[in-house]
Amino acid sequence: MNRLKTSILFAACLLASVAMAQAMPKNSKTEKQQLTLGNDEDAFIFVGRCPNGDHYRLVSYQTAVSGASESFYDYEGPAGKGKVSTTATPKTMSVRVCRHLAEIINQNYWE
Repeated sequence: MNRLKTSILFAACLLASVAMAQAMPKNSKTEKQQLTLGNDEDAFIFVGRCPNGDHYRLVSYQTAVSGASESFYDYEGPAGKGKVSTTATPKTMSVRVCRHLAEIINQNYWE
């Protein structure tokens, strides 16, 4: 008798799972969107922690100035907050921004 109840319960569960599988919407045409990777980004955000524990944030981007493309950083950290035009690398800028009272100047300061 116990075996009969188990068999009936198994058959009911099997029928229920088949019924649910048929009721689910079928996505027969699954389209995978392929992201195209390239070197066409023009803005990058760098966020990190300075050696003293303070946080910094750099936004690197390119802007056309007088017909020429120039590199800029918006920065915020222990050195303060501002915008600078420079060709320095993000690693160099992060070191500068992490120094309290650092002087961060534009690349064409002397012109």
